[in-house]
Amino acid sequence: MNEKNRWWVVAIFYLSSSVNYLDRSILNALSPEFMKEFHLSYEQFGWIQTAFYLVYMISSPLMGWFLDRAGLNVGTTVALTWWSLAGIARGLTGGLASLVTAHGFVAVGESAGIPSTAKAAQTYLRQEERAVGSSMSQIGLVIGMTASAFLANFCIEHWGWRSAFFVAGWLGFLWIPLWFWASKKAPKQVASKESTGYDAKQILRMPQTWGFILANILSLGIFSLWTTWTNHYFVRTFHFTTIEANQISPILQYVGLAGSFLGGWASMRLMKSGWAPLNARRRIYLFGVLGMMISATVPLAPDPTWAMILISLSYGASSAASVNLYTMPLDAYGGSSAAFAVSLLTAGYGFLQLVISPLIGKVADQYNSFAPVCVAVAFPPLLGYLILEWTKGRGTQTLRT
Repeated sequence: MNEKNRWWVVAIFYLSSSVNYLDRSILNALSPEFMKEFHLSYEQFGWIQTAFYLVYMISSPLMGWFLDRAGLNVGTTVALTWWSLAGIARGLTGGLASLVTAHGFVAVGESAGIPSTAKAAQTYLRQEERAVGSSMSQIGLVIGMTASAFLANFCIEHWGWRSAFFVAGWLGFLWIPLWFWASKKAPKQVASKESTGYDAKQILRMPQTWGFILANILSLGIFSLWTTWTNHYFVRTFHFTTIEANQISPILQYVGLAGSFLGGWASMRLMKSGWAPLNARRRIYLFGVLGMMISATVPLAPDPTWAMILISLSYGASSAASVNLYTMPLDAYGGSSAAFAVSLLTAGYGFLQLVISPLIGKVADQYNSFAPVCVAVAFPPLLGYLILEWTKGRGTQTLRT
């Protein structure tokens, strides 16, 4: 096996993120269409998201534990098969209740997505490379989200919105044989001594762990707002059609991708200059936090162009912060608990969505505007950074085995 192969092997694995976010984002891209057919309000659409993330929150630690026990290949294949079949079922729904149920089943499988990419980084990449690896996973997210917009538009125009769920669901099965072939082409990395010796129970008892989780909850409001509601923002604020909104939404993902690579590259450079991994990632996370405050200025945008610029900058800053935050548990714990440690952050994101999705919808209905939400999500990330600083290193020495 060739050591140089590790980057393209990881890149192939991260294509599973494309499938994950294609299946997830296709719901958002299609939402103006099925909302009209099912006569749903924004608040009801928020409840669809809430149902998804309730299941996502509960399933994430369980799927993380499953991935660590079953192994990367078997665990990811089971999860991907599950969410693909459930995603197809959404095209057979006839109203709010059945759509909520089907989308909830999608969440069970998709909750393994981020923990599996973290475990892949832990398995194949060196420690200083892992934030860049996480940035590569953002390519998968961008491909999935961008493809969802184009796929939604094509299916709406040719076959109707339901067909998009069918097409998106079947694409997942093309990845499985490709990955089983690629996984044999690169050697696995040996876990670093400073990040071994922790099990799931110990990780849960550490204040530092809860610092990671709380920071993630507080900082992903920006990500939640713009990945789920960007189309609705332009439809409501600037009277775009669904197809027009889908045409510009990929811009957001390109800027997010640039932000994630910048964040991963910056922390890698700090580490190569002598910074400790967690200190380097916290510093770049702080810069991302400051950039996320741009969200508060979005309501001041005079036209769609300026709105997209401000939205994209705040989203890019969120991506730069996120790739570093999601790598911190690997630095702190790593080893055989990599997927479980990161799954706790994804569970925290599920909890955030559980609370924030119906609130965003309710505010948009009540005020006929997303302006209050843009301001509300801009400043909690700073509190998240302060919590990271307060809890750093707490518990890791006393619980090491």
